[in-house]
Amino acid sequence: MMASKEKICYIEFWTKAIVSVTEGEEMYTLLIADDEPLIRNGVKKMIDWESLGFSEIFLAEDGQEALDIVRTHKVDLVLTDIVMPFMDGLELSRILTREFPDIHIVILTGHEDFEYARQSVDVGVENYILKPAGAETMYKKMKEICDRLHIENRQKQYISSIKKQLNQSVPALRSQLLNRLICTQTGNIRFYLERAKSFQLEFDDGPFQAALVEMDRSQIGVEDYDIYMFAAQNIIRECLGERHFICEDGNDRIVILFQTAGFDLGEQDDSYEIIYQTLEVILKAIDSFIKIKVTCAVGSVAQTPHEFYESYQDAKKALECKYSLGDNSVYDIRDLDYVEKEFFYPTAEIKELVNCVKFQSEEDVNQAVKKIISTMSKGRNLSISNMKMIYIEIITGLMHEIANLKTVSDKAWNEGIHFYQSIEHLGTPREMHEKLLKFAEEIRQEIQSVQTNSSTQIIENVKAYVAQNYKDTELSLSTAAESVSVSTGYLSGLFKKAEGINFVKYLTDIRMEKAMEFLLHTDMKTYEIAYETGFANPHYFSVSFKKYTGMSPSDFRQKGEK
Repeated sequence: MMASKEKICYIEFWTKAIVSVTEGEEMYTLLIADDEPLIRNGVKKMIDWESLGFSEIFLAEDGQEALDIVRTHKVDLVLTDIVMPFMDGLELSRILTREFPDIHIVILTGHEDFEYARQSVDVGVENYILKPAGAETMYKKMKEICDRLHIENRQKQYISSIKKQLNQSVPALRSQLLNRLICTQTGNIRFYLERAKSFQLEFDDGPFQAALVEMDRSQIGVEDYDIYMFAAQNIIRECLGERHFICEDGNDRIVILFQTAGFDLGEQDDSYEIIYQTLEVILKAIDSFIKIKVTCAVGSVAQTPHEFYESYQDAKKALECKYSLGDNSVYDIRDLDYVEKEFFYPTAEIKELVNCVKFQSEEDVNQAVKKIISTMSKGRNLSISNMKMIYIEIITGLMHEIANLKTVSDKAWNEGIHFYQSIEHLGTPREMHEKLLKFAEEIRQEIQSVQTNSSTQIIENVKAYVAQNYKDTELSLSTAAESVSVSTGYLSGLFKKAEGINFVKYLTDIRMEKAMEFLLHTDMKTYEIAYETGFANPHYFSVSFKKYTGMSPSDFRQKGEK
């Protein structure tokens, strides 16, 4: 059964063909051959030939003149007498039937030549009319013939249109057939090989090798991709000639099936080097003419068409080398080696990146990403699966840091989700590295923003805690840190950065300010003020106060009273 999409294309194809031949009717030409002028002119004037579709009428006095006219002008219908000088109507009919088989011939004859006229059927004459014929009889007979002309003309146009449409579709049909033979695993390969013969595709002279040409899509807008694909295929055909086969694989890649039997290998023991050199030429030509970078890959040798698909699959695997070795190059299946001992997993580098994102600058993040890339590149034959695994772990680590934030922007979270989804359709190494840098910097900025907001709140909470508890003799950096659920070291650094002084100095300032207020505005004893401002030892309070103000508590009070 034909697939739905194929049915639609099939219907559209034939519909266009039918419509194209029914638009307008072609006009015809008539030749009247008779040695009697009265009959020639009478037949010409007797009928409204234009209404029957005739645009031009030729007249001839004999068979020879009629033949000369036919040989120099397009004639659709000939009305000819039998008995004429130089060349009679039967001889004329014989020649016309042989040289111009599409011309319709009708004999004009009298009753005395009736039997003679019937013999004319043997030489290709379709019909005959007895003279003298009235206008009605003549018109009826001509109408029948003209209707036949119309039908035949439509048939000719129809066939011509079909041929034209078919010829226009041949490249696409060839490409589709090659796609089925090379890029599709099918058990009915004999069927496609038989179909291939109708397109002058022969695969008897092996071996063959499949190769892939993939353009850098980051350089091409979606609306222009088909144009660039068409241009690239034309360039490839110019480089290769007619010997090899080209199609698309349905995944935005150009497939080349090299027929290597004719290669002059010289001292080479295989065809890889010649194909490699050829693809290098193609790579440079595409870059030169349409300014697009491409990556090429060569599959294994296929001895028969049954091995085309395997060669194609090997070329796809070889194309994965671009993820570790870079694009804009030519690779072959021998470049792939999935030996795990050659694979360096950047565990330490990933941890470093996460730490840089949490605590360091943009430049530190950039350097951490470069280290990951450098470590990955040590695995010369890094597989696509390993490449994906590395990026997934990086994303997981960064997304975990996002999740730990009390607040997180939709932009950062969505960026992470989009990056994760893009792994399934892994682009070039350059594209993935750029995405990683962008995502890591986004997370760094988000964490920094949240940390800034959080730090400000921590300091405010600590200052409020001090204001409420400065009387507590047990108040310290440790108890303050515990009150806001951070480490003592973290609070110490954070407080010094925010206030410009350490926590002990800040607490001392608060207590001394309160002590000065009590001395100036109350009658409280010095020992009472000491206990009220968090000093368990009144003597230590007095020493600390004098050190802070340059005066003893009693001197400070006396000076304030004056």
